[in-house]
Amino acid sequence: MTTVSLMQAWRRRAAATVYLVVLALPGGASPLLARQAVLVDRLVAVVGEQALTWRDVEVARLLGSIPATGTPADGVERLIARELMHIEVDRLGVAEPIAAAVDERLGRARQRAGGDGPWARQLRGLGLTEARARQWVSDDLRIDVYVDQRFTAAAQPTDAEVGQEAARDGGSPTAEQLAAARRRLVQARRSALVSDWLDGIRGRTSVQIAGPR
Repeated sequence: MTTVSLMQAWRRRAAATVYLVVLALPGGASPLLARQAVLVDRLVAVVGEQALTWRDVEVARLLGSIPATGTPADGVERLIARELMHIEVDRLGVAEPIAAAVDERLGRARQRAGGDGPWARQLRGLGLTEARARQWVSDDLRIDVYVDQRFTAAAQPTDAEVGQEAARDGGSPTAEQLAAARRRLVQARRSALVSDWLDGIRGRTSVQIAGPR
């Protein structure tokens, strides 16, 4: 990415904290609100030519793309990882999910938000339309499908490896212990494969981090 295109990307989303200043309020509103500075957004990173802001971190948390807990720096890093994966699934032309899958995930996000009223208020607070929320969730599902198809089968251990893992607790492992051992091995191997994949994408993609708020 050139210096010129990087600067253009930063300017598109304001390369600093942006403030909305209420200079005048109609209808005789309280003068105490006049000239009140309201924090709108802050740039946290530029991935490729896509600028990411703190609002994007909060959107990702609301929609379940990244965990709702964790430090601001962790939120930024997880959003960067999501954007790197998004770039890759776009490049590979991964198909859009079915509408029912999007509806189901949006429904879970709405429940986490506390129902229709709180959900609508949070969308408005983030400047997010229902259509944009649907597209964001659709992209998350495309990422999930691709990662599952590419890495879950590759992460499967052999029966011997599962037996060795389960036997660490001593004695003859039960069926439940074998199943739990298999899950642990799959999760660990899948995480390692995805991490290596992300490192490869990041190695060929410009990532500029401005930092959390």
